[in-house]
Amino acid sequence: MIILNEGNNLAAATCSRNKQLTGSVCYLWSLKHKLSGQTWRFVPYQLPTDVNYAPGYDFFSIKIDNNEPEFLTGATMTGQTNVHLIDGEYYVKIWEQSSSICNNLNPNYAYDVVYETIGIVNYAIPEPVSYSGTTNIYKIYEG
Repeated sequence: MIILNEGNNLAAATCSRNKQLTGSVCYLWSLKHKLSGQTWRFVPYQLPTDVNYAPGYDFFSIKIDNNEPEFLTGATMTGQTNVHLIDGEYYVKIWEQSSSICNNLNPNYAYDVVYETIGIVNYAIPEPVSYSGTTNIYKIYEG
């Protein structure tokens, strides 16, 4: 399970141990909100390790700040990746992809799934979020 809070987060996921590609890779994350069905895809900054073997966990820097623009690919340091996620539970899926296509946000072009889990996003102050459907408007309240 991955728990993300509003602000800066350090998320741990077992990716390097499950990868099939050799050489330098990056990881495409997909978070699908369980209630709304909305999906966010991004390539977060991966913190470098100081070991010469596949670590038990890889650490990724993910920021949730709706007051700053989204930054979904190309992060080169901690705190740069910013995603406008909403409160609630998510299905989390992570793909490996060659570092030459780290700006790719389409899972069809990524290589293989290396990690799947569920996730939770928490905001300090819950706010209602509205989604327009074909015939209704749905409001999601967390709190």
